[in-house]
Amino acid sequence: MLMQDSPLVSIVIPTYNRRQYVADAIESCLAQTYGNCEIIVVDDGSSDGSGGFLQARYGDSIRYIYQDNQGPGIARNRGIKAAAGDFIHFLDADDQLHDGKIEIGLEAFQNHPDVSVIYTHYQQVASDGMTPVSTGPFEEYSDDVYCELLRQTGCRILTSSSMFRSAALRAVGGFADDVKFRSAEDWDLFLRLALRFRFRGISEPLVYRRVHGGMISDDKLAGAYGRLKTIQNARQYGWEGCMTAAEFDELEAARHHVYALYLWQAGGRDDARHHFLRAAIIFPPLARQRRLYAFYTRFLPPASLDWTLALIHRMRRLAGKSAPADH
Repeated sequence: MLMQDSPLVSIVIPTYNRRQYVADAIESCLAQTYGNCEIIVVDDGSSDGSGGFLQARYGDSIRYIYQDNQGPGIARNRGIKAAAGDFIHFLDADDQLHDGKIEIGLEAFQNHPDVSVIYTHYQQVASDGMTPVSTGPFEEYSDDVYCELLRQTGCRILTSSSMFRSAALRAVGGFADDVKFRSAEDWDLFLRLALRFRFRGISEPLVYRRVHGGMISDDKLAGAYGRLKTIQNARQYGWEGCMTAAEFDELEAARHHVYALYLWQAGGRDDARHHFLRAAIIFPPLARQRRLYAFYTRFLPPASLDWTLALIHRMRRLAGKSAPADH
């Protein structure tokens, strides 16, 4: 059952050097059982000939927008600005929609007029876009979406599975306007949305998430930066209703620590040391360990700390075995 007034739905597809996949994403939009959709493809500075390919193949069937490379969040913001629909659905260029995805989403909005974000489960598929691969369970949130998202180590809602009331997206300002924020930017957006609007999940797998080499999520350094940035932002959004001050400090310190590890592995010794020391200051109970990490960054490779910690644990076990029994 469709909404009586058949509202326009804007499907925003950011793409960057995804010529081999983006046509599958667009075809899945064109195949929707709900017909009143506009497809907006934002090319984030591709160098693989995507622009000419898409314009030649689809012409006026899509709205093609080119911008210099600024990351997926800013590309989606460009799509939000261009969107004319009352609802916006995001789709990454390497993913595909089930042909009933938009219709099912609109029915959910019609049945739940107090909801502003609808997200569904998804099926992971191999690089051919068809062969199913192992997919985790559906993430079901309660009404306390903000706190549940904040306690996690990243965003469990797939952006490509999500549909929004346009007014809600614009009310929170869309994605962060930060060219360095290229991973976990969705987590930051969902936190801001959860502060003000209601979410509803649908357990059906209505998106096909392609798993392949070169996924943005495989960039561990960018991911660690994005998760740190999200938690730092959340300090301003508010955490008091979710956890204690010490728990939030521990959460932020852990993000500094993980980011420092990846910086160290990438050769950024000075930056890594800075973040280890920041973690030590923010959460004093683990300060000694993190200062040791910071000291090691001056002289040794990252693996050296693993060797040291393994040796310490072994010595402690041996000391425990040789200690006299307590009578």
